[in-house]
Amino acid sequence: MNRQAFFVLTLALACSRQTPAPGEAAASPSASDPFAAPATTTTATPEAPSSPMATMKLLDAGRPPRHRLRYSWRADRKEQLAVDLRTATSTEISGERPAEVPLPPLHIVIAIDPQSVSTEGTLVYSWRVTSAIVAESQGTPSQVADGMRSEVSVIEHLSGVAEVTAQGLATDVAIDPGSATDAGATGQMVEQVRQILRDLAAPFPDEDVGRGARWEKISQLASRDTRITQTDTFSLIDLAGEKGTLDDILAQTAPPQTLAGPGGGPGAQARLESMLASGDAKTHFDLSHLAPDSKFDGTTTMVVSTPPSTDKPRRLTMTMRIEIVLSGVTR
Repeated sequence: MNRQAFFVLTLALACSRQTPAPGEAAASPSASDPFAAPATTTTATPEAPSSPMATMKLLDAGRPPRHRLRYSWRADRKEQLAVDLRTATSTEISGERPAEVPLPPLHIVIAIDPQSVSTEGTLVYSWRVTSAIVAESQGTPSQVADGMRSEVSVIEHLSGVAEVTAQGLATDVAIDPGSATDAGATGQMVEQVRQILRDLAAPFPDEDVGRGARWEKISQLASRDTRITQTDTFSLIDLAGEKGTLDDILAQTAPPQTLAGPGGGPGAQARLESMLASGDAKTHFDLSHLAPDSKFDGTTTMVVSTPPSTDKPRRLTMTMRIEIVLSGVTR
């Protein structure tokens, strides 16, 4: 599943359009958002650098019989990936904790068209977003829903080309210039789609493994101006022929850092003081398919300090719960 995209999604959905603090009037998106750059300078950035390929480490080879797990891609097999996102967020300011606010559910459909498979087993494929819908949600403030629609409108026609090795590690995810529109949003949803595809295939270790095997994947995730270290610990629960089931325990951390937006001077920048994220996923993979069936549940807690509006800087503690469901089919 899109484990690396977890933190990107947190920024895109929770931070791009914050709800007002208790006692505060609803403001315009740019005024109520401690992370966003001024709307006049914000653009989608398909040229953003991709994260480096992750490192893998075997922790336990598991029980015999053992096999070297590798994908057997088919250049004639077109696929479709459905992504369903459900989130809820709460923001504590100056010790006042508001009620948890559900964000509108998001449904994204991505078409995957294989182009070639190399002799080493690397798949090159083109992809395009065919649908991106923000569903109606009771209990979501209209300002938050409108902000979500603005973010999602940027990716409605997004497309590009990607490469993934037979081991399940993406080597490149490129976005077609001009396919990302500028709707005055932060552009974080563009990076969200990139990370969905970058971390789509379940990754396998170099060594032969059997049931009960465990391995670790360490990734350095760069989301525009944010640096995150992610550790996934995979367990091979079941394996029968080309199909299997993985459990994944995820942990993410980020060092204190400035969250700089385009066009914002030093006095307009928010600062990430701390970030901890955790979650778990169950993934059903097929070695002849790119898109798996997977469900992820996780929680992120971030502490952010923002520029002072009067004489004191504000400090926000944001907690986000997220559910991500991936469903892959042949088309």
